[in-house]
Amino acid sequence: MSSSFTHFLSPTLLPLSSSSSTLSSLPTHQNCSPLLQKPSATLTSSAPFQNPTSEILSKHSWVETLRSQARSGLLMEAISTYISMLMAGVVADNFVFPAILKVAAGLYDLNFGKQIHTQVFKLGYGSNSTTVDNTLVNMYGKCGDIGDARKVFDKMSERDQVSWNSIISVLCRHEEWEDALEAFWVMQEENVEPSSFTLVSIVSVCGNLGVVDGLRLGKQVHGYSLRKGDVRTFIVNSLMAMYAKLGNVDYAKSLLYTFEDRDLVTWNTMISSFSQNDRFIEALKFLKFMVQKGVRPDGVTIASVLPACSHLELLDLGKEIHAYVIRNEILSDNTFVTSALVDMYSNCKEVTSGRLIFDNTQVRNIAIWNAMLAGYALNGRFEDALKLFIEMLEVAGVSPNPTTMASVLPSCVHSQEFLDKFMVL
Repeated sequence: MSSSFTHFLSPTLLPLSSSSSTLSSLPTHQNCSPLLQKPSATLTSSAPFQNPTSEILSKHSWVETLRSQARSGLLMEAISTYISMLMAGVVADNFVFPAILKVAAGLYDLNFGKQIHTQVFKLGYGSNSTTVDNTLVNMYGKCGDIGDARKVFDKMSERDQVSWNSIISVLCRHEEWEDALEAFWVMQEENVEPSSFTLVSIVSVCGNLGVVDGLRLGKQVHGYSLRKGDVRTFIVNSLMAMYAKLGNVDYAKSLLYTFEDRDLVTWNTMISSFSQNDRFIEALKFLKFMVQKGVRPDGVTIASVLPACSHLELLDLGKEIHAYVIRNEILSDNTFVTSALVDMYSNCKEVTSGRLIFDNTQVRNIAIWNAMLAGYALNGRFEDALKLFIEMLEVAGVSPNPTTMASVLPSCVHSQEFLDKFMVL
């Protein structure tokens, strides 16, 4: 490994764990729900005698069923399968535990995951199976318990590439950027080579370090991936997003031009980068370029190009995009597209059309309310804005945020008579 890459991270960054390097025992699970208590009793009893070959085949069948259900998103069914397996006298092992822990992670069910961890510990797999521990780290991270993820990782007797990728990913998910970099540095000190997935995580870290440090480290990661010949699409996409986030949109654009294996994410990354940096004409040009290449826009694409139509007041193009959204049923549960459409119509002086979209939206998050409130304020319909604000508070029970207040306050200034009437009521 190139020394210039191996040592570019400073060892003076925050330590991986906030406590000492040797952490205390596994997390306690006294508050676990009784879901697995009955099956777990089976684990401590003697299983009936079985032919060893048939037992192996039986366990293999259980594991494959669990994995298949997890891959298909049948997570509750996978839990039922796991309980049935235990009731049948099949003891969980280092093949079964990773499968069921992935189910717990997929459900974001920390309580269930802790129950499985308790069984792992009772059966002697705690800190003795790297595969099981890796899955535990991932499960705790996905379920929001970064503390227990750290504890499991710190107690591991052996750590492989997946171990480091797991903890770095968890730290990134919780925006512990400096700790993620520290883990990356220690990983290399222990002579574990970064994988493509490591690089993607570290690229996301670079995007959150600020322009100077982020670009410096990001370019070194970029150079390392080039030297390794690792220029897979998902790495290039992450690099483009990083460069754009740090304000270097042209560098991101040059990556797209020189890269042939573009996917939908590649195009969306570039188009959203243009929109976020107020380069709206280029965003629309790349939409056209994308369609010419035979790539169909999705909800992310639409939510990225509608702001361009809004700021440039291109109502006809906005309507054309809206028609595409309807034909392809993109609006369904896509709050980003909905709020972008409301904003586009309002900015193009078609606030009534924006209200129609608002009224036909079943699930409204704060972004949709804010878009409609801003639309009314922008078009001078201040009383309508205040009426909608009252509806938002009293009927929908949605709490305002600073963006909400920025739209409502001008309406208050221009609608004193309405406010006086409202206060009397």
